[in-house]
Amino acid sequence: MAEIIMIQKQRRVRCSNKEFLTAVYSSKTYTEIAEKTGQKLSSTIARYSRTKKLLSEQGVDIPNIEQPRISKSRNKVDDMIEIVKKLKEHHKGV
Repeated sequence: MAEIIMIQKQRRVRCSNKEFLTAVYSSKTYTEIAEKTGQKLSSTIARYSRTKKLLSEQGVDIPNIEQPRISKSRNKVDDMIEIVKKLKEHHKGV
């Protein structure tokens, strides 16, 4: 018997240019803009990029948005060594 899997389709969230630009001017990050407009983060980033380009061609600047920075304070080898040590410690007592 075939199993039918239902995938819930996400509703498309629309927001006006006024609502979007208001969110841009009152936010510092893409995440804040997405929360205020109800749009997905990827849609927000793409829309911001298109809007900034279009407005800059007309001589109008909009605020820059902070992008999250990934901290690379440690390298992957150090992280893997630490994981292996913890696993050895855990399995020693088993």
